Amino acid sequence: MNKIVMRKVVILLFLMLLSSNSFAQEKSGFGNVEAGKKIYTKRCIFCHGEQGGGDGPAAERFNPRPRDFTMGLFKYRTTPNGMIPTDDDLFKVVTKGLPGTGMPSWESILSSQERRDVIAYVKTFTKKFERQKEALPVIEVGKEIASSDESIEKGRALFKSLECFKCHGNEGRGNGPSALTLTDDKGDPIRPRNLTLNWHFRGGGEAKDIYMRVNTGLNGTPMPSFKDSLDNEKSWHLANFVRSLSPSSRPEINGVIKSKKVLGNIPADPSDPFWQDAGAGGGAEYWFPMVGQVIREPRHFTPTVRDIFVKSVYSDKEIAFLLRWNDPSESKDGEPLPVVGGEGDEDLFEGATSAGGEEKPVATALDDAVAIQFPSHALEGLRKPYFLMGDEKNGVNLWTWKAGRLQESNANGIDKEVVQGSANQALSGGGGYHEGQYKVVIKRSLMTADQEKDMQFEAGKFVPIAFYAWDGHNAESNTKRSISHWYFLLLEPPIPRDVYVKPPLVAFGVFGCLLLLQRKLRKNHGKL
Repeated sequence: MNKIVMRKVVILLFLMLLSSNSFAQEKSGFGNVEAGKKIYTKRCIFCHGEQGGGDGPAAERFNPRPRDFTMGLFKYRTTPNGMIPTDDDLFKVVTKGLPGTGMPSWESILSSQERRDVIAYVKTFTKKFERQKEALPVIEVGKEIASSDESIEKGRALFKSLECFKCHGNEGRGNGPSALTLTDDKGDPIRPRNLTLNWHFRGGGEAKDIYMRVNTGLNGTPMPSFKDSLDNEKSWHLANFVRSLSPSSRPEINGVIKSKKVLGNIPADPSDPFWQDAGAGGGAEYWFPMVGQVIREPRHFTPTVRDIFVKSVYSDKEIAFLLRWNDPSESKDGEPLPVVGGEGDEDLFEGATSAGGEEKPVATALDDAVAIQFPSHALEGLRKPYFLMGDEKNGVNLWTWKAGRLQESNANGIDKEVVQGSANQALSGGGGYHEGQYKVVIKRSLMTADQEKDMQFEAGKFVPIAFYAWDGHNAESNTKRSISHWYFLLLEPPIPRDVYVKPPLVAFGVFGCLLLLQRKLRKNHGKL
């Protein structure tokens, strides 16, 4: 009997130990390697490759390329520069994904345990995790210094003294003198982050996330750690400044651009104060995401322009649009491109040489461009042509700005664009490039003589509208472009003048009637 009892006790203790160990594994983030391998083979191999080298069959479709796990270099960590990440760091990346890359969020697809399992397998691709015997040190976010004008100004000074502008640009749009020459540790081209669009930050866009990035650096990239240069106070000042470069919250997509009616002439210069005041005239600004054109050959998986901001106003005679988008370079057809891997602005346009000492041909850029797309003419109800340059039955009317030149054209397909004759070219406007950003105004009369090829604009009617953009430095032209979906434009009907007249008249009339009624009641009361 004693032996049976003892055996049961041993079994019970073993089960308790096993349960405790399983719980400890779950808490520490460890998973099952074999289970993780099956998940990796099903979900991850197409981008990261069979051996984890970031060379899967889909790898070349992405910019940046998928992570090469064999190098053991991970960007988004809480550990010091050069060190491997913690399990929690890896779990966060797998769970939330990396915005603006091919790495999606797996939170809704893989269970918590499955994510731990695949992380356990990913760690087998490099010996660095196996060699790490001690607990990894973690950089802590120190006591917060709230954002203020004073803190932001101190951060701005640090941004300059630490020479962050050399990569990120003076205004943070990723257009510094070294921006187009940078490479990662594998020699692949890499672009510095545009700091004015924090919803694209892959490690998080709030000040505490930026604090972490400037202290950890990004392994495998030119982004260093500033831990030795910044104490807690300076880290917060720099983080507060960088955070101030983006809007307070991510813009919301509004499916309708409301064009406001204004009096007088509409300025063609985008820097005119008129366009800065949404209340007085310049109109509200709308944000639309852009993606690469991947439907028709040649497809474009790595576009530069990913956001476009739009304002619209109209007068009795014309309608105008202010388009704003970010581009790290001003590119014109035939200009030499910077040499990737150069040392900065002094080497931007030097020819590269081969191993044998022979000079290679210098690559040249194409024109930067933007276009607004409408149907060629109004369609029944809310019908729209095919969003990619129209179709055989329903064509589109295109207003294009290319390297300072305006052009109106029509298309019945992406490879069937026809420029209108010089007599029909009616667009006007202007624009230019400054510190990593284009601003362009495009105007045209509300009505034209050609009602079959030119969209006609009337107040109160919804008009389909879409956008295209090309980065000439990125070899974008024709089908290689950024595109948007169809949205709608509405010319807001002006408020009738009697709206301001009738209510006071009605109120005055009601008040008068009340006075008369009061006098009558008093008179009748006196008779009683």
